[in-house]
Amino acid sequence: MTDLLLARRRLVVFLGLCVVLLGLLTGQARTPERRLVGPLGSAALTLLAPIQTAMARAAQSASDAWQRYLQIGRLRVDNARLRAQVEELSRQVSLLREDALSSRRLEQLLGIRPFAPGRTVAARVIARDPARWFNSLLIDRGARDGVRRNDPVLSADGVVGRVIEVTPTASRVLLISDSRSAVGVIVQRSRDAGVVEGKGGATLQLNYLSREATVRVGDIVVTSGLGGVFPRGLVIGRVARMIREEGALLQEAVIEPASPLDRLEELLVIVSTR
Repeated sequence: MTDLLLARRRLVVFLGLCVVLLGLLTGQARTPERRLVGPLGSAALTLLAPIQTAMARAAQSASDAWQRYLQIGRLRVDNARLRAQVEELSRQVSLLREDALSSRRLEQLLGIRPFAPGRTVAARVIARDPARWFNSLLIDRGARDGVRRNDPVLSADGVVGRVIEVTPTASRVLLISDSRSAVGVIVQRSRDAGVVEGKGGATLQLNYLSREATVRVGDIVVTSGLGGVFPRGLVIGRVARMIREEGALLQEAVIEPASPLDRLEELLVIVSTR
């Protein structure tokens, strides 16, 4: 009971002070030239000023916190939008870069068309076996485009292989690096003849060179035209290393293919050599 009476007295005192302060402020607003509020007004102001200051600071802090929260929300939305725009622009740049590289490769490929011995068809690589990367690949041209078995296949750099299977819309190409591939060649500088065979890897092997052959590292190797598949004068590759065994009747050489057989994308098929 005593606590309740004490609480009521405090409330009455607080309300009384508020009424007095309100009256003083109202009087000052009506007569601004009168600045003296008396001892009671000064005491009320002294008592209530810290409370008002604390309440004002709390209200300002809450307002600032709310504004920061709204600003953070807007920044998150803007960041998400900008991130999506950056990703879209990066995707477009990547596509444009790929288109530019593809156009450059096609220009190089079509640049050799006037020098190809016969009618040609441009093709694109659509599949290859990962387990036999240097053996064969699939192109998007077939019988409907005039492609036939044993048609030579070129890149902008040189010989790639020959067609071994044909469907109406696609063909399989046996690469010159396949162990089943063999091409009659001539060393361009010395005119020594031999046969380039695949080894199933990134390099080729030039066999059946005579002991008197003067082949050197860096010599260009081209097709000889023998065998009826590859026309004469197509670039096969470059001599990377000579193999001369003591007492052997023949020499051999390691050939680096002119065409990047592991990175082929656009090709040219010679469809009317025979």
